[in-house]
Amino acid sequence: MSKKQAHPLELLAQMERDVLAAGHSLPEEDVVAEQWVGLSYKVGDMEFVTTMEQVSEVVPGITLAAVPRTQSWLRGIANVRGRLLTVIDLQDYLGLEPVNIDQYSRLIVINNEQLSCCLLVSRLQGFRHFDPVGDSCDPGEIKEEWAGYISGALCKGSQKWLVFDADKLVDEKGFLNAAA
Repeated sequence: MSKKQAHPLELLAQMERDVLAAGHSLPEEDVVAEQWVGLSYKVGDMEFVTTMEQVSEVVPGITLAAVPRTQSWLRGIANVRGRLLTVIDLQDYLGLEPVNIDQYSRLIVINNEQLSCCLLVSRLQGFRHFDPVGDSCDPGEIKEEWAGYISGALCKGSQKWLVFDADKLVDEKGFLNAAA
């Protein structure tokens, strides 16, 4: 006996009814929000964060060689894995008390093609992950000396980090003139 074959459109219609009756849906693409990752550190009483794209590495306590006849914020030079890097005391440069070098101080090596330097900071607080849109907030009142280097603020709960742009610091003419 030969079996009567259904029309192809009828087969497709039946398949559609079966799928809808089963309640299965098509797979959905999960959209993951873009993350902004930065390195957090203290500058005076303020919390700063710099994007990881501008940070090459972090170096714990290192011996500095003083450079005579320079601004107070140029703390010296450091030999980091065979590279001589200018060490900038970020607090002193921004008009605050100089960093008291202790076991918590760190050098943040800046990833910049124009200048090999690192920032001396009093306390490193680690990586921070932010939603660049959802965590963006008002930086509030910023000291005039800092305004050229702060590109915004990021908040989580009651904590606020000022976004420090190291590239803007390196491009500053006063920064490049370290002679006393």
